Amino acid sequence: MAETAGEVRVRNVVSRRNDSFVEAATEFGGGIVRLGFSVLSLPLAVLPRETRGHMRNATRELMYAFATLPRDFADVANEAIEDWARAGDDVDTPPRHAPRDEMAKA
Repeated sequence: MAETAGEVRVRNVVSRRNDSFVEAATEFGGGIVRLGFSVLSLPLAVLPRETRGHMRNATRELMYAFATLPRDFADVANEAIEDWARAGDDVDTPPRHAPRDEMAKA
């Protein structure tokens, strides 16, 4: 296919946006976080260059920590569920009576 002078080929890209409420809420929350980060980082401009670098590195690490929290919680929950499932596999017969209630008056 021959291109004429001054013409630029443009690829059609399908947008995945569907303007759902969840997407709008996510964008709004992200905007609030960015605004808060900008306001909090404003005083960094008056600090010495080396201190600013340390503060930016610490902030980045803190953001990574918050970003990895859901995965860490999921890993812990996965281990607990697997332990629970393994414990349930060991029990072949149901208990004949309910466990004793320690809080009940004897």
